[in-house]
Amino acid sequence: MRKALVLADDLTGALEAGVLLEDAAVAVQTAPAAPAAVIDTESRHAGPGEARRRVAGWIEQIPAELIYKKTDSTLRGNIGAELSALPPGQIHYAPAYPRLGRTVSKGRLYVDGTPVEETAFAGDPLEPVRDGDIRSVLARQGAPLERTVIHEGSCDADLDRAADAVLAERPPRLAAGPAGLLAALARRMGMMRRPQLAPPARDCLVINGSAHPASRAQIEAARAGGVFSGGWRMATLRDDLKRAPALIVFGGDTAREVLRLFEDPLLFPAAEVLPGVVASTFESGGAKRLLVTKAGGFGQSDLLIRLAEILRSGGGGPD
Repeated sequence: MRKALVLADDLTGALEAGVLLEDAAVAVQTAPAAPAAVIDTESRHAGPGEARRRVAGWIEQIPAELIYKKTDSTLRGNIGAELSALPPGQIHYAPAYPRLGRTVSKGRLYVDGTPVEETAFAGDPLEPVRDGDIRSVLARQGAPLERTVIHEGSCDADLDRAADAVLAERPPRLAAGPAGLLAALARRMGMMRRPQLAPPARDCLVINGSAHPASRAQIEAARAGGVFSGGWRMATLRDDLKRAPALIVFGGDTAREVLRLFEDPLLFPAAEVLPGVVASTFESGGAKRLLVTKAGGFGQSDLLIRLAEILRSGGGGPD
């Protein structure tokens, strides 16, 4: 039995989770032989029934002491349907991720203090977020509310208390949320990854597949700041990406398309370069390559400038 099985509905989420766990591997097709298996179920935009089926299938295939349903931090995706696929037992769901500005108060989700339905996520072209009432969202999606505890939180101490509640349950322990609760659990279970430096990237292609204003602002700031010079340049999925030794990709759907071009290799998270920005390695064509990923909807405008400074100077990690 694995120590942990983490199921994420997109690739950036899977890598956010994988970088927290020692000896974790992230897969999109076959189960990795690792104590902590992290799977991208690719179910963010699937129908509810299909999302539930995919989650249930992986749980049946990979027994684990902890089953963690990694969810989007802004309530996008089939969260309720996927929670219903978890085996019998109490589910502890902590939607808060204070480190990235996601907090929960009186049953509602806030992003940097603003109700999520009043932020740019309300205009998401694929899944607009129109309701920040967590119980209401889960009810519409068919979540088993009778066995789901929704933990509120505005700081890491709140996530620590939620983690204690998870570990008080009998295995398989069932938990869900963005990466914040998983980090608290990893620390308590002795599974937290030791800090590492990201591999350097002096030649790099940057691909932005996110329509979120945060990502657009980061690209524009990078252009103005001279990031795209020397070995760094912008690219699209139509470019010859297979020749690049390093790739930076904004947006989970786009990151998934990039991996398909490389025939879905196994990914090994190496370091969290900046909060929410994960560097991973994979093998392709006999060479080791670097993939740096970030979900579209977070980060300050200078994120790509800071990322370039770190990776060009020989790799690094968050302050």
